[in-house]
Amino acid sequence: MLRALMCAVVAAALPLSPAGAQDFPQRQPVKLIVTFAPGGGADSAARALSDKFGEKLGQSVVVENRPGGGGVIATGLVAKASPDGYSVLFTVSSHSINQAMNPKLPFDTERDLRGVTLVGLLPQAIAVHPSVPANTLQEWLALAKSDARFGQYATGGVGSPGHFAGAVLQSMSGQPLTHVGYKGAGPAMTDVIGNQVPAVLGTLGGMMPHIKAGRLKPIAITSRARSALLPAVGTIGEAFPGFESDTWVGMFVPAGTPAAVIARLHGAAAAALAESDVRGRLEAQGLTIVAGPPADLDALVSREIRVFGQVVKEQGIKAE
Repeated sequence: MLRALMCAVVAAALPLSPAGAQDFPQRQPVKLIVTFAPGGGADSAARALSDKFGEKLGQSVVVENRPGGGGVIATGLVAKASPDGYSVLFTVSSHSINQAMNPKLPFDTERDLRGVTLVGLLPQAIAVHPSVPANTLQEWLALAKSDARFGQYATGGVGSPGHFAGAVLQSMSGQPLTHVGYKGAGPAMTDVIGNQVPAVLGTLGGMMPHIKAGRLKPIAITSRARSALLPAVGTIGEAFPGFESDTWVGMFVPAGTPAAVIARLHGAAAAALAESDVRGRLEAQGLTIVAGPPADLDALVSREIRVFGQVVKEQGIKAE
């Protein structure tokens, strides 16, 4: 009887077997847990994908925003979730940045999470309040040099891709800038639109509705090439050769999730991303679709943790 009890305990502790994963995802809706607040580029991408993703899975997909800590709160939630495929993290490059910036996180990014799909790449942009007397990056930097108040830039939080893009710009330009972190790109843009902070640095897709409405004025793109959405706006690399800082968007599940479940999630995501309506919505946000496999995403994260670790050391960036 003791042996039978021990076997039962061991069996309960094991992750789903391939046979046990065969009914996925029949039991319940899949939660797509977004690391930032509604209104930003990551949230917009998740919502553009979720319906068709659910259709391809054969199960409803619910978008759940868990902002805070530059993505740490949502990532920790998924890292500790049951490895059954029903909790899927939807995040951006801050996933790697957080681990590089804070090795004492309540989880280990490489050990506790596994990639599902590299969704795509999002250009970032710097935009200012329309009242700011600068129309280009160089004009903004000159303005910040003459009045430090104009050198403040809002982002989705400490450790966000926007924060790191700003840190690299500061290093390359030699112009001191002041980072103002928020719990997501949406709140950051709200304060810039309200003229509480002069500039915002975040994903272009999340800014486009405000740019079109005249609430934000774009002055620079972080990608290697200019964006088709704003062809008249120059890149940071045009002023500082070698600068490039796209934001990647990716999906992850807890480590221990059965390979069959990861494959099912990836297949559904890739199929959804191939649909013309989804592609149209995402490309309208400036996202370049990749639909890369799990192994490629895991390799990208490992590589970035090491690269960003060097940036943290050089810039003296500290987690809040």
